[in-house]
Amino acid sequence: MKRREIFKKILGAKDAPKTINPPYFSGVFDCIDCSASCVKSCERELLSFDDVSVSFSVKNLGCNFCKKCALACEDLGKDVLNLKHEAKIEAKTSIDVSTCLAWSGVVCSSCLDSCRYKGIDFLGLFRPVINQNCINCGECLNVCFKGSIKMQGI
Repeated sequence: MKRREIFKKILGAKDAPKTINPPYFSGVFDCIDCSASCVKSCERELLSFDDVSVSFSVKNLGCNFCKKCALACEDLGKDVLNLKHEAKIEAKTSIDVSTCLAWSGVVCSSCLDSCRYKGIDFLGLFRPVINQNCINCGECLNVCFKGSIKMQGI
């Protein structure tokens, strides 16, 4: 283990958050000299471009997998976003049980109501948990009154 890693562990330093790749991602960025038409094509403004790569973040609405970003990238002859790749966002969505209303005994199912993929299970009326059906679209993030649902890159 390197000295820098040892100090990080001792001091509890956290690594920078990982970026979230968009749906239909090929696994390789070839965005140099790109016009970022995928970013412009996203009507929900979920994509951003930093001259090297494209990243995904939820603002008001999550991804509805409309395919416009992948089609725009394919039109440029790029293979960064392509419909032949999986329509899934590689991220980890989680619920902070310490701030979630339902985990505090309040009847709330806003996240459940917003999830068309059945990615959230409730244990009875309370205690929501993210299940294996979650594709990290982000639709549930902004409907949570307490902001208890988070998404981070993996």
